[in-house]
Amino acid sequence: MNWLQAHEPKLHLIFDEAKELIRQFPSPMNQLGLAYLAKFDANDESSSKNYICYLLPYWMEDICELPPATFNKLSLANVFVMLYYFIQDDIMDSSKGEHTSKLPLANLFHMRFLAIYRELFPADSSFWDYYETYVTEWSRSVTNEQQSDYFHEDRLQIARKASPVKNASTGALLLTNQAHLIPVVTEAVEQSLVTLQMLDDWADWEEDIAEGSYNCLLASMRKHLQLASISELTPDIVNQQLYVCDFLAVYGEIGNSHHDRLQRLPIPMHQLEAFHDSLVQNIHRVAQEIKGKRSTLVFGGFYYFLSNSEKK
Repeated sequence: MNWLQAHEPKLHLIFDEAKELIRQFPSPMNQLGLAYLAKFDANDESSSKNYICYLLPYWMEDICELPPATFNKLSLANVFVMLYYFIQDDIMDSSKGEHTSKLPLANLFHMRFLAIYRELFPADSSFWDYYETYVTEWSRSVTNEQQSDYFHEDRLQIARKASPVKNASTGALLLTNQAHLIPVVTEAVEQSLVTLQMLDDWADWEEDIAEGSYNCLLASMRKHLQLASISELTPDIVNQQLYVCDFLAVYGEIGNSHHDRLQRLPIPMHQLEAFHDSLVQNIHRVAQEIKGKRSTLVFGGFYYFLSNSEKK
């Protein structure tokens, strides 16, 4: 089963339902909420995609037998979890406080996913213990990120910046009486989240180096070059490492090691594994594109012109 295409019809329904729930928010939060959701709508080709947030419940079908409606509820809840925590990120990343007006909206998102969880899990369910654990993991990880080199000192802390995503996988396991699988499934999800962050950090390195934000690519490059501090890493050095020294190939090998570890886990989560493989292959694809363009340029500008003209 394809990790994305098989679920696209369900995602249309999930995001339509999310829109309907947001329309019921008091004005003007309803319009603000719809506008915020549109940034991440899986059905919009131009939106930012956060597949693991709303597809993880469906990937749990590989090891959990539940009614389709239950997987839908877990996915819908994770959509609101995603929206809530993205607003938290917006506020924490802002130095001018321009996102504080979103706080009321964030609390409405919070109310929606809690309502869904209450439908699925009674007050005495161990789900709520895990829920508290994931909130605590998230808060600790985002608070200490700037003071630590997570990528080399404690890589799972990178994953725990998205710990609340695990509500879906843990919830599905509890609903199917498979609590014994929570540790190994958690390991698989966290491994995927680390590699996903690696790919995001490749895309965001220029913004992160300008703002001084922690970035896995930059941390890995600094370690590779044996630089004493992150301040020694300049945009010129990064560009040279990426476009002359093929550092993305080195970075991709780290992704390979993550995939090997994921494949050794004793669980048949084939869709999550396929998603993770797509992340690693994306890193390698970009590395090959850079190398290919550089090789073409070696033959001179006219050859480069002809090569690009043939593609048009």
